[in-house]
Amino acid sequence: MTKKIIPSMLIAIAWFVVTTFFYKTILLMLLFLVWKKQVFEKLPSWMVRYGMKPYWAVFVICLWVAMPRYRIYSGDRVRLVYLDEEGNAKHPPLGQYLVNTLLPEEEVMNMGVHNYASLANKIGIGGPIMQQVESDKANGKIHNFYAPYRHLGLENPMSGVYVQAFNQFLGGNGRAVYICSPKDWSKDKAYPLVVFCHGFLGNWQLYQGIWMDLNNCIVLSIGTHDWSGIFCKDDIDKIFTFYIPALERMDYQIDKQQLHLMGLSNGGSAINAAMHSRHASDFKSITSISCNLKGLRKVPCKVNLIGGGEDNSSRLMPSQAAKLRKMGVDVGFFFDPEENHFILVNQREKILSFLKQRMNLN
Repeated sequence: MTKKIIPSMLIAIAWFVVTTFFYKTILLMLLFLVWKKQVFEKLPSWMVRYGMKPYWAVFVICLWVAMPRYRIYSGDRVRLVYLDEEGNAKHPPLGQYLVNTLLPEEEVMNMGVHNYASLANKIGIGGPIMQQVESDKANGKIHNFYAPYRHLGLENPMSGVYVQAFNQFLGGNGRAVYICSPKDWSKDKAYPLVVFCHGFLGNWQLYQGIWMDLNNCIVLSIGTHDWSGIFCKDDIDKIFTFYIPALERMDYQIDKQQLHLMGLSNGGSAINAAMHSRHASDFKSITSISCNLKGLRKVPCKVNLIGGGEDNSSRLMPSQAAKLRKMGVDVGFFFDPEENHFILVNQREKILSFLKQRMNLN
């Protein structure tokens, strides 16, 4: 029995380190395998009559539930949907599905937060963003990065980051979007649409764990072809000519008078593009998160600015908010002088409340 203590302790430690239900189930399977003799000795005879088969069957079912859904229409509130050139939903490429299953985004992020920031700074490629990650770790805020993933629970979508990685490094041309359905979605009801554009490294699952709490709207998260997260006017046009029709083909009814656009970090380029496009009047609100605006101008929609004073990407927001108000723009301002580039993660509940009020989603 003493020989089993060490591997059991290692498995127990790994249980607390890994974050996904998929890997936690695998660890339980390993622990059961180590102690199966002792477990069977304690069980009544009728529970051991069929040997290991029923128990392995339970584990396999748990693994299947914890895996990303391969079905086009999974029924989950949050899912990653692959689209063909016409905007029709399709099954993901098998290779990408396997990568998503074996290397879940949440697990990769978990390892990256703990290790990459320190390594990047040591070899001189960390930059301000990685330094802010280290600062959040030192200040006990790092668990804020895990909470949205945990909030997803068994809503386990594939990762949009991998789509962009395959495009960037293997010459692919995949296109995928996150769709977060309203909390009590009905096909017979039209809902506001919030389009979210994330920056470098795509539209993380992490943000879906935040946006699902907007509740009374459809949240569509779109990404750029590669990792850049830089959006242009053509991307804004595609919201109306490609993405909205794609949603409607999937039986989503959209209230065209309640269209909202949000951009985070590099994704704030979508806000800049929208402000200077012919679609500026089509949005009820545009929201820049952790990204300064460029080329201020009067727009007919609401403008929301969310940022932190310790973030160079947001440092111009106070003056920009004042200038836009002088132009007669309806500006909502959420700014914390002590926050950094990850203000959305660190103050998600306050920001969600702010956005619900500004977007009339309560």
